[in-house]
This record gives sequence, C-alpha cells and structure tokens, in this order.
Amino acid sequence: MRLMCTPSDDEDIPDQYHAALPDDRWHDSVQDPDAAGVAEAAQETVLGVLWQVWPVCLEHRTGVHAHAGADERAVWWCRAGEGHVLCEVGELAQTLPGRQRRALRRKERRRER
Repeated sequence: MRLMCTPSDDEDIPDQYHAALPDDRWHDSVQDPDAAGVAEAAQETVLGVLWQVWPVCLEHRTGVHAHAGADERAVWWCRAGEGHVLCEVGELAQTLPGRQRRALRRKERRRER
C-alpha cells in the first residue's frame, strides 16, 4: 500500500490522504495523516475494496483495530479476551510466524532490486 494525497483546491478544505492499493484503488480518506489515521484508512481500503479483514490477530483469529495507546503511540489493538496490543502500527511484519516473515523479507528485497 502507499499513501496518496489529493490536494484541495479550496484553502478552507484540507487535503485528503488515501491509503491506496498498488493499482491505485482506495476506499476511505483521512485529513490528518498521523499513524493511526493512515492505519485506519489502510484497513478501510482492504475491507472496502478487497472485502477482507486485515490485519488479524493470529492468537485470536480476529480483526484488530488501529488505536492510540496511552502514550499516544499508534498501535494495532485486539479486542478479544481482555484486549491487548498486537504491535505498533508499522510493525505488523514482526508478528508473523518465522516462515511468513522470511518470505515477506525476500519479496521486499526482490522489489528493491
């Protein structure tokens, strides 16, 4: 995914930011491109365009939600059970099992070439 900006022609209306898929499809926009807002926009794009729940807590097999933690850090929050932080926004790859994490790193390295 990538962050796109649609500048406003009217100075009274803020720019809109979109979390877009590689083919430039997007579903929702935010006005404030902070980490939690962009994470929510990305989640809405995956749900609205691909009809998939993302991201998912592997322990509880349920969707998680972007949330500003007590220290204002943006985190992915799992509401299952008593609730818990899955990881910080931007660190989802670290939650994957070893084999999937290694495959993702290989794919990213190939893309960088």
